[in-house]
Amino acid sequence: MRLTVFHPPYFVRGGLFKSFLDEFDFGNAGKLCISPKYLSHVVRSVSGRHPGDWIRDYVVLEAKALLKSGKYTVQQVSDSLNFPNQSFFGTYFKKATGVSPMAYKES
Repeated sequence: MRLTVFHPPYFVRGGLFKSFLDEFDFGNAGKLCISPKYLSHVVRSVSGRHPGDWIRDYVVLEAKALLKSGKYTVQQVSDSLNFPNQSFFGTYFKKATGVSPMAYKES
């Protein structure tokens, strides 16, 4: 069972986040002799945040850095983060930040 049990966007499984997710595969919790559910519980009790929130924040932080760099278009940022399309990326980013990716880039 991968992090998808926490309902993060499906695109985080590839691209920039592949190695990140390989390191934090909750399905490998058995190697620690604990269940994925318990590992999720521990993350939540220690940090006060759901593991999916950590992933979302990381995705948004990476998107902000790429947008502010000025080197990439919104489409390129969307593609590099493996969103299925620019529209979905825009909706996701705006829901998380309150502004559109273009407005953030221009600010």
